[in-house]
This record gives sequence, structure tokens and C-alpha cells, in this order.
Amino acid sequence: MNKQRILFKGATLLPMDGKSEDLPAGDLLVEGDLIAAIAPELHIDDAEVIDASGMVMCPGFVDTHRHTWQTPLHGVRTDWNLLDYMTYIRGMYCVCYEPEDAALANWVGALEALDSGITTLVDHSHLQVSEAHSDGLAEGIIKSGIRGIFCYGTYRNLVYTPGQPDQDLPRLLADVNGPLDEWHKQNAARIRDKFFSDDSARVRFGIASREFETLSEAGSMLDELRWARTLKPARISIHVGMSAREPLNVVRELHDAGEIAPDLLFVHGNHLTDDELRMVIDGGASISSEIEIEMTYGAYPVVNRFTSMGGQSSIGVDATIDLAGDMFGPMRALLNVWRLERSLKNPLRMTRKVHQKKVLEIATAHAAKAIGLGDITGCLAVGKKADLLLMRTDSLGLAPMWDPYAAVVNYGHPSLVDTVMVDGRIVKRHGKLVGVDWPAVRRELERSRANIRRRFSMIPEPPIRDRWTQGFRIDITD
Repeated sequence: MNKQRILFKGATLLPMDGKSEDLPAGDLLVEGDLIAAIAPELHIDDAEVIDASGMVMCPGFVDTHRHTWQTPLHGVRTDWNLLDYMTYIRGMYCVCYEPEDAALANWVGALEALDSGITTLVDHSHLQVSEAHSDGLAEGIIKSGIRGIFCYGTYRNLVYTPGQPDQDLPRLLADVNGPLDEWHKQNAARIRDKFFSDDSARVRFGIASREFETLSEAGSMLDELRWARTLKPARISIHVGMSAREPLNVVRELHDAGEIAPDLLFVHGNHLTDDELRMVIDGGASISSEIEIEMTYGAYPVVNRFTSMGGQSSIGVDATIDLAGDMFGPMRALLNVWRLERSLKNPLRMTRKVHQKKVLEIATAHAAKAIGLGDITGCLAVGKKADLLLMRTDSLGLAPMWDPYAAVVNYGHPSLVDTVMVDGRIVKRHGKLVGVDWPAVRRELERSRANIRRRFSMIPEPPIRDRWTQGFRIDITD
């Protein structure tokens, strides 16, 4: 069977493979799901030709940390602190989703990512409250067409019915930080077998661990990690070091037990010491920094410190409840943090600025390597998967283009993303998602929001807020 051939002509090509030169005007041929050729000019008789002149082509962005299920909560509140997030999202909204809400959320959340040029996504999915919810979450991300890792969350979520007065909330709340239960072990294995049995598939299986830092001893953490590895996950995503020191020093305990390995993706890491960062590096693990959300909650990003030590860094969106779901914001935040740090170190000297190319590397090639997919995606190179985007440069706020890296990082926006391809399939063309009836999807989201809001209104807040305050040792001051 002949493979579909698509020829992009005349784009400004940014390969990001660390070897190839940029092409001010070049052609790229896709055959099937792979990049087949890149050259200043290609002549192919039997290919669909796409005129990419006046556009920048780069690898699709790689978002290494997102709670995709929170998509229907866009803008629910934009002034929360960390305790508010834990109380409302992890303690209340998590029980307001029916399985169909979960499926819709993950599908639309992945579409939101694709629309902005994100072609690979690590979904830290901690809404595993029933088999039906788990099925819906997995089905949603697979259906979207995105590449990624579905990290099954082993969190002991609250499971209660909003509005029922006879529930023992204190008992349920006390159980949140308990040990990994058998139901999660069985359900995770079921999801692995049902949806993610192929380790080379477009969406692969991962694990999102419990909040290890809140545990009082390391044994439970080590037991969970060793169990998780029996499922052979592509990555194990672990929140660590975003808030002030917790009872358990996760990185040091894992290091001392000899358990830090390349399959670990630490998330945040803001309060890790240099010694702990060195432990991460020596073990071959990586760190995903969610710069915008971290600074929102008062945590200084670790990405520059970790990268300067030789660590494998990446960036992610995290939660879209109060931030946009694209990578342009995190890239600009990273650029500005790096530049600020250089200026603070040398306030009286004109230091050379960090160039946008380094930022784009973090969001593409470096991120793909950080999650173990660098052999197939993250750059434009012959033999790699055809995961790419085309960005227009003819807008009023961007034209005329001088520097293509600045165009993407400093001026980029989802509305400028003209074309997105994943696995050789065009998922966005001429600025529109392919095969998506957005008005109908929006109506479904509004229906879901109404149902979630109604259930939320039936939940008493005080006992849940008190539990998270105690469990995470959060001190709130004005």
C-alpha cells in the first residue's frame, strides 16, 4: 500500500536536532507517519503540496505536565493560593465529575493542546475515582489524536456523593494520605491492559504517584514505586518540592534506596537543594518545571539551576484553571526568568541575553528526551515521527519577521498556529482543527460545566479545607 506523501514547501525550517542548520526557505517531505526528506528544495510528483512560504516550521511542542481533566474548569478562579487549589480541586470538584464529564474533559483538553501546536502531552491524571472515569479519561486522550503518556494517578481521592448528608466526611478525609490501595493496583493494571498494551503506541502508559512528600515514612513510597515498575510505565510522574519542606525528603530517600532512574519525571522541584538536584541528574531522571503556575503560588522555578548543572529539563502547562493551555506562556516565562537571573547576578554589567533558541529547545527536543521519546519526536529530522507545526508570521503584531525564534517564543499565539501534524496526520489546517465541530463541542462543555457547578454547590467546604490544611501543613497569611 502506498503511503500518503505530503510536501511542505518554502517554510522557514527550525530543525532543533542539534546538528542541522536552519533553512530560511526549505521543503520537508512526510511519508506516512515519518519525515522522509528535508532540503532547500524538493520536487516530488505524487505528493500533496502545502505552501508554507511565509511561515515558520518547528517541531511540535512537548508539554511534560498537565492535569487535562481540569479543562472544564477554565477560569473557575484566578486568585487561589495552594490551599484553595487543594481544597476546591482535589477535595471538592474531583467528586463533581461524572464519567462522561471526565471523557469530555480529556478529549477537549488534548484538543486545546493540539490547537496551540502541542503535539506531545504528559497527562498527570489524578481523577481515577471509578473504572468508568478511568476509561473515559483514557478514551478521551486517545481519541484526540495527540501523542503522549497517560499517567494513571494512584491518589486516594475523596469518593463521596455531593448532597448526601449521611456521609462520614471526617473518615473519608482522614484516609486521603493512606497507603496505596488494592483497587488502584487492580484498576491501573486493567487500564494498562485495556488501552495501553502497546508500548510503541502514540499514547503510552505511565503512573502519576501519590503526594509522597506528605508521607511520614519512606516505606510506603518505595512500595508504590516498586509496584508501579511492575507495570513497565513509560514514565512515573512525581510532584516534589513545590511547597515548603514536607515530612518526607522524597529525592534523598529515593537516592539512598537506589531508586532514582531515567523512568522518573520529577515535577516542580522548586525547593530542591543543589545536592538533591545532583542526585536527580546522577540517577538519569528529569525535572518538569511549570513556571507560570509555580510563580502564581510563590515558588521560584528551578529550571535554570537544574539546566546549568547539566540536568534534563522540560516545561509544562500544569493546570488550566487559571492559565492558558498553550506553551507560548511558559516559554516566555522561562525566557524572562533566565534573563532576570542573569541581570540579578551582574546588575552593573551588560550580560549577553539568553536566546530564544535555547527556550525552544527546552520546549521541544529536550522535553522529548526528558520523557523518553527523544528517539521518535522533538525535532525535525529524517526518520523521526512527523510531529510538527506551521506558524504564520503575517499578523499585524508580528510582521515583518526578523528572527524566527523570536517569532515563535516572543510573539507566538495559538491563533497564529496555521497547521499541526501528529504522526503524519494533519490535525489542524488553515487555523482550524480538522473534524471538530467546535460549536457542538462548546455546547457539551457548557452542559458539563452546569452539572459540575450544581454538584459543587452541594458540598460543605469547612471540613475539607481543614483536612488539607493539616495534611499539607499549609500556613496561610495575607
